[in-house]
Amino acid sequence: MDKENYRSLQEMAANGDAKAFSRLYETLYREMYYTAYYSLADDTDAVEVITSAVRSTFNAMGRLHSESSFRTHMMKSLCSKIKAKFKMYSANGIEILYDRENLMPNEDGVDIKQEFNRLSDTVRLLTALYIGGRFSSEEIAQFTGLSSSTVNKKIKRVLEAFELD
Repeated sequence: MDKENYRSLQEMAANGDAKAFSRLYETLYREMYYTAYYSLADDTDAVEVITSAVRSTFNAMGRLHSESSFRTHMMKSLCSKIKAKFKMYSANGIEILYDRENLMPNEDGVDIKQEFNRLSDTVRLLTALYIGGRFSSEEIAQFTGLSSSTVNKKIKRVLEAFELD
């Protein structure tokens, strides 16, 4: 989608056009799902935080003005909802476990979700944004409120540990 079409959709969505908002969401839903799925305990929680982030962004559309606002607002909202879910997990004693008995390996014999589960909450979120969402470290810093250098360091360590760099 070209910038002009994107800008036009954002303006229509800001004026309450749900179809325009839906078209904007289509540009981002895969990245949102991968980020939530690989960050959280299960698919149900992933869908819950995405739904909440979408609702929140739709309600804020009238206040978004630049062409990158939609994407940034949506991902900031998603990250905020994921972090809140992390706090809920902690408060309720829920751990995201590394479970070798229930692996669902890919053709290389590796269960990516299980590998993500070995990471701390914050590092899992950053890695999901970087690998699953294909966001740059600068974008991730915007979404999470961390510095770009912190994001770079944490992602570099994970990539080295996963032997992906």
